[in-house]
Parts: sequence; C-alpha cells; structure tokens
Amino acid sequence: MKEVHSWCVSLDVSPDTCAGFYATLASDERNRSARLRFERDRRRFVVAHGALRTLLGRYLGIPPGAVRFVYNPFGKPHLSPELGRLKFSLAHSADLALIAIAEDGEIGVDVELIREQTDWAAIARCFFSAAEVDELKRLPPPLHTEAFFSCWTKKEAYVKARGEGLAILDEMPTDAVLSRRWSLYTLQPAPGYVGALVVEGMGRRLRQWPFRKEEGSRHSPNRTRLVSSSCPVGRANDS
Repeated sequence: MKEVHSWCVSLDVSPDTCAGFYATLASDERNRSARLRFERDRRRFVVAHGALRTLLGRYLGIPPGAVRFVYNPFGKPHLSPELGRLKFSLAHSADLALIAIAEDGEIGVDVELIREQTDWAAIARCFFSAAEVDELKRLPPPLHTEAFFSCWTKKEAYVKARGEGLAILDEMPTDAVLSRRWSLYTLQPAPGYVGALVVEGMGRRLRQWPFRKEEGSRHSPNRTRLVSSSCPVGRANDS
C-alpha cells in the first residue's frame, strides 16, 4: 500500500544548526529570507526550507544543496524533472513546520497555531463557502477559534495540493474528497496547533514523525519506504 509521510519540524534551533541549513539554500531562497522584516521570521524560514531540502535529499539520496526546484505558473514548487516524481509540500506557523511527502500524486499541507481570532467570522465570510460559515456559526462560542483554524487548514492544504492559486479557496475540500480524487487527513502535530494534509488518490497510509537533522535517526526516510504494508499512525477522511 502506498504511504504519505508527514514530518513535524521545530523551527527554533541553535544558531549553528540554522547556519548549517542556510548553507544548503539556493540564492533565491536566501533572498526570500532576507526580505522578511524580523530576524526570528528569517531564521524560521531558513530552518523550514533547510529541513525540506534535508528530507528531500535523504529520500533522493543526494546532498540537500543538490535539490533543485521548478515552479508552476501559480508558484507551486516541484522537484526539477530529472530528480523524479516525488511530491512534497511545506507549511509553517509560529515555531512549527510540517513537511508532507508522497511518491506520486499532488499533495498539500497546512498548519496553524491556534490563537485568538476575533475577526474569524469576517474572514470566513470572505473565503469560506456558505455551508462552512453556517457550520461554524452553529458551534458553541468556545469552539469557534479552533474550528475556524481547522477549516482553514483543510482549505489551504486543498488549495496547495491543487496548485491553482487562491481562486479556488471558496471550494469545499470535503466535496473534493467525496469526488474520490483526493484524500483529506486532519493532523494534530503539537499541542496548540492544528493541521491538514490533502493528497491525490485514495487509500494511502499516513505516517508521521518528528524531524531530526541527524541522518542516522531511526526515523530517517532511508529506512522508511513510501510503499509499505505497515499500519497507519493517524488517518482520517479519505472517502
């Protein structure tokens, strides 16, 4: 059975670790990080993208700095064609990142720190479907914030998997799942966070790990194949 992998990355690391990640980045990634206003955000960007390169390098058996990307017209990154069919997605919020990887089939992931969002209703009216807004309104007020972010991550993951820009943001991912083209997984990567992963195709096993920079970790993907008969760690809503 095919698998989809989700890696949870802590973004607050030592200066030496951050410098090691920075050394693997391409010039465009370094330029993007430099444009961020706050040093903390620049550092977290470097760690997230360095961790992505590190993981992809392990799956591909090449150095992180040798990973090359191309971008579709909407800015969605893919591996350069000569590197194969591996698909990936990266998301980060506050001090946490999620990296999702699948052997084939488009993929998207999103993560959000659950925080007070007083204007959630206005945001929902702008970007959510009428049915999603109604569902949120029916919930007790103490549940509004977490439910808002849960819905938002599902939509973001779906949009990123589609790779067609924000114009489809008002579509309902649950409807897309019912079309049986996509699988939707809800994630709880860490206390206070909520996430979602959408991948093309049905019936994949979801496996989740914390990211370790050291390649010798027992969770290294060198020992974790994307096609396996092992049991899923956490799976939801794929039919």
